Amino acid sequence: MNDDELMGLLEGARAGEAEALTALCARYYPKVLKYMRYRVAADLAEDLTSEVFVRVLKNLNQQHGSFPAWLFRIAERVVVDHRRAAGAKKRTVMKTMTDQHEHQAEDRTDVAETVAAKIDLEQAIGELSDDQRQLVTLKFIEGLGNDDVSAIMDRSPGAIRVLQFRALSALRDLLIGKEVRYGT
Repeated sequence: MNDDELMGLLEGARAGEAEALTALCARYYPKVLKYMRYRVAADLAEDLTSEVFVRVLKNLNQQHGSFPAWLFRIAERVVVDHRRAAGAKKRTVMKTMTDQHEHQAEDRTDVAETVAAKIDLEQAIGELSDDQRQLVTLKFIEGLGNDDVSAIMDRSPGAIRVLQFRALSALRDLLIGKEVRYGT
């Protein structure tokens, strides 16, 4: 979807057009759900994603700038609000996706190695600080650019670059540590 199409959908959604609202939700719901699955327990992800879109609909007339940045900023606020309300410590439960790989690969050894690597990566991401985990999720899983990540995380682009460097260095160290422990 290009910028002109997105602007048209936003204008239609602000005017209350059901088709535009449906198209926006269809386009962004899976992305927000995926983001939520990396930020909260799997059983909460759908509920919190729905809450994000309730807030989007209530506040759509106040949106300006990049829509994806605004949307994911709301998603992060929903996560923070949930954690505050629950009184829980910041934690993330990473979902493994072994079933997808088992059906796609022909060689069981390759499947096992792929699944193990994915699990190792998800566990390593789970060991990052909350800010580093959020950056990795937004930038590398959701594919957002530095400007959008900067807006979502309310940090300067320079601070995002530094955080990215530190997050990737930490991931590298965590994954190298796993190789040393398992002798791979």
